[in-house]
Amino acid sequence: PGGGGAAGHASGADDGGEIRSVNNAKGQAEMEAVKALGFPLLFKGYDVEAGIRLFEANKIQQVDLGKYGLSPIPLPGGNKPLLGLSPAAVKFLFADPNVASDARIKSYPCRELWCDAGPLVRRSEQVTPAQRNKTLEKLAKSIKLREDQAKKLNKNGGGNKGHDHMLDVLKECESAIRFRAEALAQREKETEDLMKGLSQMAVDEEAFPSLGGTATPRASKGTSGRF
Repeated sequence: PGGGGAAGHASGADDGGEIRSVNNAKGQAEMEAVKALGFPLLFKGYDVEAGIRLFEANKIQQVDLGKYGLSPIPLPGGNKPLLGLSPAAVKFLFADPNVASDARIKSYPCRELWCDAGPLVRRSEQVTPAQRNKTLEKLAKSIKLREDQAKKLNKNGGGNKGHDHMLDVLKECESAIRFRAEALAQREKETEDLMKGLSQMAVDEEAFPSLGGTATPRASKGTSGRF
């Protein structure tokens, strides 16, 4: 299930107000994506992933999850809860206080976190191509898992607005990162071509210093250089 049921959501809204799981297969792929972008998953000195491991090993009480930036997501039937990032952790980990639009990031599914102007897409321009490719790979994995889940939900006659919202923002993020990567590659190619052109101009100027483009005659060996 992975936080797909109504009981697994904090608000029941479809606008990003829910807490989504980060310790199921989909959430783990997303955590790998943000780590590839260079975001340290440390909430006020506490390792988020360490908190997840402690919870899954039954070595931490739910009351202590908050200091790791985690919130339990109740599941029906008395099943063990899933874990999501708390709103405070989301803001702490990803929002840049110097970017006005980041102030609107309220939760993990919040569109402002994943959109083109958001911190994840912005960071994608600052990392290496290998990091960017890994991010895209992990986002694609989560999207595929969510699409498969959506098909099952629709087949059984029950959709899930929160799930659909998360799928939408992930696709938006993936598309924006790809677009920026292509634009960045184009700018880098144009800069490379410009530098090659300038380098060739310097070579030509050395070989043909006169404005007319005619090389200065050079004396042959064994001559005085006088004509």
